[in-house]
Amino acid sequence: MENKQQVSTYRRILSSTTIFGGAQVLGTLFNVIRGKFVATILRSEGMGVSSVINNASNGLQQLSLMGLNVAAVPDISKANASEDAKILAATIRLVRRLVMAAAIIGVIITVALSPFISQLSFGTTDYTKYFLLLAAAVFFNVIGTGELTIMQGMRRYKLLAFCSIVPPLCGLLLSVPIYYIWGIEGIVPAMIVGSVVYFVIIKTLSYKDKRSRQEREHISLRTMWQRGSGIIKFGIVMTAGTLLGTLTTYALTVYISRLGSLNDVGFYQAASTITTQYVGLIFTAMAADYYPHLSGLIKTDVKEAFRLVNQQTEIISLIMTPIIMLLILSAPVAISILLTDEFLETGRMVRLLGMAGIFKALCFPMDYIAYAKSDTPFIFWVETVWGCAKTFTIMALSYYFMGLDGLGYGALITSIVDFIVCIVLIRWRYGFTLSKECLHLITFTTLLTAACLGASYIHGTIVKYSLMAILTTGGFIFCYKQLDQRMHLKGITTRLKAKIWKGGSHEA
Repeated sequence: MENKQQVSTYRRILSSTTIFGGAQVLGTLFNVIRGKFVATILRSEGMGVSSVINNASNGLQQLSLMGLNVAAVPDISKANASEDAKILAATIRLVRRLVMAAAIIGVIITVALSPFISQLSFGTTDYTKYFLLLAAAVFFNVIGTGELTIMQGMRRYKLLAFCSIVPPLCGLLLSVPIYYIWGIEGIVPAMIVGSVVYFVIIKTLSYKDKRSRQEREHISLRTMWQRGSGIIKFGIVMTAGTLLGTLTTYALTVYISRLGSLNDVGFYQAASTITTQYVGLIFTAMAADYYPHLSGLIKTDVKEAFRLVNQQTEIISLIMTPIIMLLILSAPVAISILLTDEFLETGRMVRLLGMAGIFKALCFPMDYIAYAKSDTPFIFWVETVWGCAKTFTIMALSYYFMGLDGLGYGALITSIVDFIVCIVLIRWRYGFTLSKECLHLITFTTLLTAACLGASYIHGTIVKYSLMAILTTGGFIFCYKQLDQRMHLKGITTRLKAKIWKGGSHEA
């Protein structure tokens, strides 16, 4: 019975990953096509400018949202589970009012700080007009994010997955023509147009569910604070983490542009983008269902919650390992296809960032224990203050001493330190330990990936790629067999074929 339950849990993890992963694959495809056009039209300097403006925009959005996009999910989920339409309607109405207030605050902050941000970003106030215009994009993106939060809380996963395709699709269809006509001058206008279309689509889809519609109820600022104080307080801590993380990335891009050049920023951004396109979809896909599931379990059955963390760690390791190994093997080809030959010198950085992704992935399930427990002191001091200070210090020093490749080595060192600290502190704080089976698995898959990375340093081209190909093939076979042992993939395939055949026969 217990074995069947474990298989069911593994399958649930894989099922949610498949739903969101499929959407992320489409989104990645749109981003790949868009990235190719952007790299060709704007080149490395234009990508550097775009990177700085986008990082600033993300920071402003996180500052204005105050963590509502994460903090509100448990409240909406709880109201949705109550099956009381009035409670759900009141909760959604409250969240929308909070998000609207956040969007207005975002506009005010963006307009007020635009000269300062321009000076800090580019060493001149000549870009102030861009940041003034950016206020519109911040406003619509914040409201759109609020609607996605409501969808997640109501567990409308398929619709949420569909909506995750909208931003990259808007970026492809709308921004590329604008870049082509106006070049670098079109970066902010493209962001504005994309955010407006994104907002309209998300809002329309969100309101299709009758449960998300409410009667107009006046909510004063005092009432809004009283009802939403719990969400706001937890959101503030979340904001500190997300905002400081975004500001750290922003500060690093400014540091690189000042110490090196905007071209270096563009190269780093391009390498990060490629890595994110390979592995980012896994994080996004797993977080959507794993977080609310863990939050519910950890309050009622800690033992079962910790089992879920181990299972999630195993699955993410088995999925990430072949993806990262493929990235390491195909880095030059991926760069040529996704960008241009101008970016080929980032090949080693891409591989190192990929290896760093393995350790980030292993931290992912354990990190969520603190969020599920709403442990704000731990989140603030460890995840936020220590995390950001450590990341910027290591990355800045690595770039200073080793240049572009140093950013790759810095990312790898940072992720290894994160993994070690995570294991030690999570065990000390919550009593969680990785199971022996999980430890053996992640040790083997990590060493396998490291061997593939090590093979990339061999000088002989034929020997290098032959060895990397053999290791990658072996990694795919091993991970598939391990997944099959945990959730009987062959059985799933057989039943799926039977359903398809039965459906075809019935139609006949």
